[in-house]
Amino acid sequence: MYSPWREFSASDKEEYIKYLKIFGALSGLFKDSKEGKNASKPYLYYRNHEQLFAKVFDVEDLTRKDSAFDAVAKIEDQRIGVGLKTWIHSRDLTYQKVAEFNKVAPLELAPLIENKEYSNLIYKIAELRNERIKLDQRQYNTAFDIYHNITRDDNVMNIMETSYDLVQLDSLKMIDQNGRTYTFSDGLNRYKFYASKSVLLKEFDASKEKIYESIPIIQKDDPFEILNLIKLNNFDSKENVQNSIYLPIYSDRNMKVEDKSGFNAWNAAPKSKGSLTPRPEFEAYIPIPKWIHHTFPNFFGFNALNKIERNNSKSFNLHLPDGRKIKAIVTQDFGKSLQTNPQSVLGKWILHDVLGLKSRELLTMDHLVKLGVDSLKITKIDNQNFKIELAETYAFEQWKIDFEDEIKSSNSRSPKMRPFLMVE
Repeated sequence: MYSPWREFSASDKEEYIKYLKIFGALSGLFKDSKEGKNASKPYLYYRNHEQLFAKVFDVEDLTRKDSAFDAVAKIEDQRIGVGLKTWIHSRDLTYQKVAEFNKVAPLELAPLIENKEYSNLIYKIAELRNERIKLDQRQYNTAFDIYHNITRDDNVMNIMETSYDLVQLDSLKMIDQNGRTYTFSDGLNRYKFYASKSVLLKEFDASKEKIYESIPIIQKDDPFEILNLIKLNNFDSKENVQNSIYLPIYSDRNMKVEDKSGFNAWNAAPKSKGSLTPRPEFEAYIPIPKWIHHTFPNFFGFNALNKIERNNSKSFNLHLPDGRKIKAIVTQDFGKSLQTNPQSVLGKWILHDVLGLKSRELLTMDHLVKLGVDSLKITKIDNQNFKIELAETYAFEQWKIDFEDEIKSSNSRSPKMRPFLMVE
C-alpha cells in the first residue's frame, strides 16, 4: 500500500508530532471528566487534526468543501487524495463514518427500505459512495487515495494509514440488518449503514501491527499554564476576506440543465445556417446570471455588462482543482457566458474529466443529483487569476438568498429556495 507518511520529510513529520503533543497536553480543556475508562486517552478535535495536517504538510485543504477527501497531497509528480480520521481507541476493529447521503436518501434509498429491497439498497449505497469518490478522483486528478488516521489510546496517539478503497460492487454481501442498521461486506471491507441518519460507516483496523508511530502524550493537569504563555499582542489582526461567487451548472431561470445551451451547447443547431456539421464535442460554457454582474460589477476586473469594456477585456487564468490552468473569457450579451477558446476545453474538463460523461452525452439534473453537485465556486485570486471548483447541491441557491434585493432590482424575481427533487 502506498504511504504518504513514509514519503513526507523527517522535519515535517517532527513538526506534526510536536503539535500533536501540544494538542494532547491541552486535553484537560475539552474533556468532561478526568476519571473513567477514557481519562488517560488524549483529546484531539477532528478540525484541529485537519488544520494541522494541511499546515504542516502543505497540502490542499478540502475540509470546508463537500469532498470525498479532506486534503490532496502532492508528492513529487503524484497527487494523493487523503481522508483524515481520528478516534478513541476502544477496540482494534471499529466503525467510523465515511459518507452521508442526507440529500439523496429520500429519493434514492427510502423507497428501497420501504419495499424491503435490501440487496438493491446496499448496492445503491455502494454505488453512490463510489460515484462520489470517483468524482473527486477525476476533479483532483489523484493517482492514489489513502486514509491517514490517528487513534488515541492511554497516554498515546497512534499514527496509521489505511487504503481508501472503492466498494466492490460485484462482491456485496449482506451480513446483518434489523430495518434500521444494515451491515454488509464487499470482500475487502465491512460497512454499516444507519438509515435514520443516512450515514455510511467503514470498519477500520487499528491493531498494533497497523501502527506506524506511537507518540507519547503528557496531559497537563492544569492546561491553563500553557495558555498563559500566549502573548495576544503579537497577533496580526488583519482579516482574510474570501472573494467568491457561485455559478449554477443548471439554468437559473428554471433549475434545469438546458438541452441545447450552457453545458449542452454542443447539442445546439450548427452555427452555420443549413450546415449539417454538428458542433464540436464537449462545446460548453458556464451561464452567468445577469444579477451577478449587477451585484459584483467588477468581479472579473471589468464591468461585464458594459459592451465596450467586455469586448476590450483580456482572457484570464482559471485554476483547475487538479493543478492545471486554462485561459477563459466572459463574453456574449450582458456577459452571460464564461467560456474558453475553444469552448470544448472547458467542456471536456467538467463534462468528461470531472462529471464522467462520454462524448455527446447530455448532462441532466438527474446526473448532478446523483453526484451531489450542481454549482461551481469561482474564487478571485487577482484580476488575471481565478480558482474554479465544484460546489455541493444547493450551494448556489443558498448563496443567492443573501442577495435577494439585488436580484429583484435586476430581474424582478425573488431567489426563493426551489424544490430539490425537481429533476428533468
